[in-house]
Amino acid sequence: MSTKHIFPSPDGLVLCALRGAVAMNPTLRLHEPSKSVYIAEPSPEARVALIAGGGAGHEPAHASYTGKGMLAVAVSGEIFASPSAGQLLTAIELALLSSSRPDTGVLVVCNNYTGDRLNFGLALTRARAQFPGLKIEVVINADDVSLLHTKSLVGPRGLGGNILVCKILGAAAVKGTPIEEVKKLGDAVVGQLASVGVGLAHCHVPGRPVDTARGDSEFGNTCEIGMGLHNEPGAREGTFQSASDLVDEMLSMVLQSRKEGFVQIGKDAAETDEVVLFVNNLGGISQLEQCAVVDEALSQLQTIGIHPRRVYASAYMTSLNAPGFSLSLLNVSAVQRSLPGVDLYALLDAPADALAWAGVRTGWPSVHRNYLKECEETVQKLESFRMSHGRAAQTMDCGVGRTTSSYWREADISTQQVEAGIRAACHAVLSVAPELTVFDTVVGDGDCGETFAAGGQAIIQALDTGAMDVKSLSPAELVQMIGDICEQNMGGTIGALFAIFFTSLSSSVPTSGQYAVKKSWQTAPLSALNALSAHTPALPGDRTLVDALRPFCDSLARSGDLQKAAEEARRGAAGTSGMHARLGRATYVGTAEHGGQELPPDPGAWGVAALIEGLYKGMNGTV
Repeated sequence: MSTKHIFPSPDGLVLCALRGAVAMNPTLRLHEPSKSVYIAEPSPEARVALIAGGGAGHEPAHASYTGKGMLAVAVSGEIFASPSAGQLLTAIELALLSSSRPDTGVLVVCNNYTGDRLNFGLALTRARAQFPGLKIEVVINADDVSLLHTKSLVGPRGLGGNILVCKILGAAAVKGTPIEEVKKLGDAVVGQLASVGVGLAHCHVPGRPVDTARGDSEFGNTCEIGMGLHNEPGAREGTFQSASDLVDEMLSMVLQSRKEGFVQIGKDAAETDEVVLFVNNLGGISQLEQCAVVDEALSQLQTIGIHPRRVYASAYMTSLNAPGFSLSLLNVSAVQRSLPGVDLYALLDAPADALAWAGVRTGWPSVHRNYLKECEETVQKLESFRMSHGRAAQTMDCGVGRTTSSYWREADISTQQVEAGIRAACHAVLSVAPELTVFDTVVGDGDCGETFAAGGQAIIQALDTGAMDVKSLSPAELVQMIGDICEQNMGGTIGALFAIFFTSLSSSVPTSGQYAVKKSWQTAPLSALNALSAHTPALPGDRTLVDALRPFCDSLARSGDLQKAAEEARRGAAGTSGMHARLGRATYVGTAEHGGQELPPDPGAWGVAALIEGLYKGMNGTV
């Protein structure tokens, strides 16, 4: 046992936490393979199934906000990593499976982080194809206003206000409101929700070494204004003489987040916009200080004539045990001006059978629950549901059902050489994983090395066990399998990007013909990258993995020389050193926050370059 955690390793920790959350609410069930918590018997009046999720580490979000009156399904990724598109698609299926209405629509609440948006977007695309008649919508929560004046392309992040959105929409859904109206309500609420976070120190993630240089300990006499939910640094450092000064700056940022002012303040209360104050504890602030923050915020708001009609304060959406909090204001009057007839207070006051919001009041059974049996029943029901919709049950063994392909023999390509290249690429990634982690601790959340390593280890395991038998697979099948393994094991933004890239690559690789084979292998990666650009605005110079991937694809398409293309990828990755980011979590910091020291290379680009170099060396026998 470490001095920082009861569970020193993250292995299995997420599922343990989900089982614990489900044990405290008898109306919930857990589908362990997808890490999804869902209501076993939703309200028959509900015409909308509300789904939300994200990385673990934000507990009680989102499992403990699942229940009648709030979420129908919650899905969890690993710590600070988005759930995969496959997990999210299963969550959608669980919502449909448990609903008693054939006209049930699905509304997904997604926080505005790149990995979440990519994976949620891919899941929705697949769901629309799988269920053509399904009404499915998404509400993007983007309540962080601390980055509005930066050059970031990702826009405002999603913070703890996400839970306020889930409460309002969940109450509307359980009343039988049509999905079109719930979607409009969600967009209106997000448009009038503004938040700012602050951190006195970073949290510490189980299983990672303590790094005091990074800030696992206290920041000293400074704090980070604009801190996010994933241990990423804030928009700027600040030094404050008192809590009053700190709260004053945070409220000022919220109130000045719109050109015309976030809240209209009139001569009296009747002419002033009505608001809700929402204080979110990031996990490490004491209840004593949390309540004192509420008092200070109320005092300052009342001084300028703003009197919140509702006040909420709790650890709604944490960052593990980070000592920090966020302040949010919801402009109720502005929402109701845009949607006449909507009573937000009634929706906020409506009962919710979700443990973390108001606690469970009814529904406890008279006998002991059999959790193992419940899980087995869920798996069986889900498999039957999928079969009834013409979809084979998902398995982790991507090699099931593959047919022997004669492609490699006809094209005179050695499958041993191909497998050697894949293995060498994976080992190259594993060798640089510690270096990627060091880079990512400076400007990210420190998980890049772990993410790359997870993908590399999973592919090697598939090769070792025979689940990935190169000689039995066509190029399209092989590449698609690699993409599936990346999606299932890497998680987060990088996992989603790799999954989309390899999925697109599978439709571009050659199928037959010597000349066509050569030209197709040269241009296929570029075609896949162009397809990927539909899901991310990243370009060379934005400090992302595209800085390595684009020059590789361009060079290979021009020359067909894998060695030269690998060299171009390395040059592109090296060029990200000191580069100011325009996308990703590195956009939240600059060299000023690190004492003027030059930023290291982008870890994603560095990992891609290592992967490509390993592929080249393995295929040429120079490892």
